[in-house]
Amino acid sequence: MMSAFEFGYRYVIPSVKRRLVEKLIEMGLTRREAAKKTGLSTSAVSRYLSLERGSYINVAAHSDVDRAISELAASIRDNRIDFSGVQIQIHRIAIYALSRKYICEDHAKIDLEINPKTCSICPTLFSSLARL
Repeated sequence: MMSAFEFGYRYVIPSVKRRLVEKLIEMGLTRREAAKKTGLSTSAVSRYLSLERGSYINVAAHSDVDRAISELAASIRDNRIDFSGVQIQIHRIAIYALSRKYICEDHAKIDLEINPKTCSICPTLFSSLARL
């Protein structure tokens, strides 16, 4: 069984980063600027934008998650957040999505032992930490 932590690291966080990069580009940043402000390499930014990375989960399907990513992107664009703050917010958004069971169906596609209807691991682990 793939743990919630491994799933978050391998799938959820990259999906949040992909959407964040998309938002930054939509807001007018160059790929190089987006990379520098998020601590990613320019090649990672290119892979996110070409959907080679972080494309397994569509975090934009959840309006509250997408709104949080948009707010983070605006903070980055306007230089209101530092590198550590960016990393914290990316992880907060991922934790929130996990706690709300938004990602359970995706997890079940990878790990057939997961039953999204009965599994309560992520809400139990992450609900007390989840805030946007």
